[in-house]
Amino acid sequence: MKWKNLEAIIKILLVAFLISFSVFIASIYRVRFPEYTFYRHFYYLPAVLSAFWWGRKGLVAPFIMIFLSFFIDSTKNAGKEEFLSLIIESSLLLIVSILVAFLSEEKTRALEKEKKFKLVTAHYFFNPIAIAEGFLHLAMQKASPEIMEHLEAINVAVKRIKKVVQNVVEKGEIRE
Repeated sequence: MKWKNLEAIIKILLVAFLISFSVFIASIYRVRFPEYTFYRHFYYLPAVLSAFWWGRKGLVAPFIMIFLSFFIDSTKNAGKEEFLSLIIESSLLLIVSILVAFLSEEKTRALEKEKKFKLVTAHYFFNPIAIAEGFLHLAMQKASPEIMEHLEAINVAVKRIKKVVQNVVEKGEIRE
């Protein structure tokens, strides 16, 4: 199995576990301590993770948790205050999840734009370098020994430039 598939499966299982755990804790709390107000702050972890990893598709997680929360509260016959609190908490959870999803998608677009820029930049730099290397190689085949020394120095300089361009394109670092 490829690493990306394994990573995707692990993410899905982790979010499913966190949702299940969050809803389980909320339902246990509702049954065991009905006189206390229960805040669902730990719902944010699976909601934010899923929105970060999958963008808008990840908004399924907070909707599942909100639906289950309403279901749990409806079976308990919660009062108006508890129902209003649930609506407010659910609204905040959705707002945070939506913001994270849109920021995640914006980050992905920016990374794609950077990748495209690097590919175009690499093309414009590596083509002239390859042409220079080709002409240099031809000149070295026909050069006299005294000129060969100068051509070797040029070859070293071209290789250094090539390494710098390669590091800029691949790693974003200006170094040899």
